[in-house]
Amino acid sequence: MPKVLVNWSEFELGAEAQPAEAQGYLDAQTGAVFVVATETADLLQALLAEAPPDASVDRVIEGADVPDWQKDALREAWLLEENPGHHLIHLADADLQEVGRDLADFAATVHDAALRRTLERMIEERAAVRRFREVVQGTFREREKWFVFQEQRRREKATAWLAAHGVDVEWALSEPLAEDLTRPTPRQHLLRGVLKFTQAAAQLPGVTRIALLGSLTRDEPEPKDADVLVTVSDAMELAPHAKAGRQLAGHAQQLNRGADVFLADERGDYLGRACHWRECAPDIRASCDALHCGRRPYLHDDLRDIRLKSDLVATPPIELWPAVDVRVPTPDDVERVLLAPLRARAAAHRPGSNGA
Repeated sequence: MPKVLVNWSEFELGAEAQPAEAQGYLDAQTGAVFVVATETADLLQALLAEAPPDASVDRVIEGADVPDWQKDALREAWLLEENPGHHLIHLADADLQEVGRDLADFAATVHDAALRRTLERMIEERAAVRRFREVVQGTFREREKWFVFQEQRRREKATAWLAAHGVDVEWALSEPLAEDLTRPTPRQHLLRGVLKFTQAAAQLPGVTRIALLGSLTRDEPEPKDADVLVTVSDAMELAPHAKAGRQLAGHAQQLNRGADVFLADERGDYLGRACHWRECAPDIRASCDALHCGRRPYLHDDLRDIRLKSDLVATPPIELWPAVDVRVPTPDDVERVLLAPLRARAAAHRPGSNGA
């Protein structure tokens, strides 16, 4: 059975899609991952129901009063609906989450006896996974080891799940496991996180542009954070986007760095930042300083504290997606770690290419 190359970041996004928001699929022959938003599938059905019986689907989609990015999403949804084939695998049942056995296996690797006993006691408690994570991530010595262990275990589960579906997978990793590397510099670490974020966010319906801002665009050896600007449509559901932002922030925290995902609309207006809380709703926490918490879920519009200038939103220093566009002198590591993989990925997805 030949190996199938699958992008790990895209697989994670498809496997973790919430059924009420999106559905993920894997083409077992090419390794391509498709994520179709539920609202896109519903819109497609509504358009087809209203169309004349003899109208072609291409004509219906082309005539729809929606942005071009949404037309592309509608075409993809139609392709999956009409040509499912035996080689498409629905990813809804690919469970990658931690369970008690995973927690116990990690606890056994902890050298600090007191901490190890604390973790072992937690495993049997209510909300064990959440509390276990909080304790480990609050311990500097074990935090980085936990992230590596967690990622490795998730890939093992995904590999076994795909094998049960007849797929011998080879993972295309945007970020090698820490144990496979000499210790990365803070810049390299943050750039790898931005690469993973960009690959995930680019798959989300409603994201129209992703750009890099701040210290990573300059040759600063000790950047404090990764700053990303994402342009979104007015209708975009921000929950999946906020999740990708939390993953970027978690990655940055491994080296005690930060990460911010700034949001703008397609008119060039700055909206605020992606909410970094897992649950976003009014009155959940007194510390929320958003001006209109809950008006648009997962939008943290703390405009009293942070505003991006209109020219920075219009012409950011480095655009990452849908095409790489560089407006400033580029540090070598930005080109090597971030831009080169994005250019290669874009080339592989051009019409007529043989890439997945």
